[in-house]
Amino acid sequence: MPLKDKLITFYSAPLAQSFKQFRLGAVLFFVGLLLVYLASQLLQPSLSQEIATLIGLCVIGLGFVIAISAQMRMLISRLIAFLRKR
Repeated sequence: MPLKDKLITFYSAPLAQSFKQFRLGAVLFFVGLLLVYLASQLLQPSLSQEIATLIGLCVIGLGFVIAISAQMRMLISRLIAFLRKR
């Protein structure tokens, strides 16, 4: 199967599937925010606070990447559907 067909198949997935991916990214993003907030409020300034904050920032970054890739997938999926109707 050529790469073009694989990409069209990937981006032609139902929006419900892409929305699940977006929801996962949003949840991870907010869990990361919660980790950063709790680390700054509950932990004394120390190495453990810095490590907890770093973990929170990594979770925020992962959630952002997952959510934005889902948004791009939904956008491209809509463009493909629009172009196919023409």
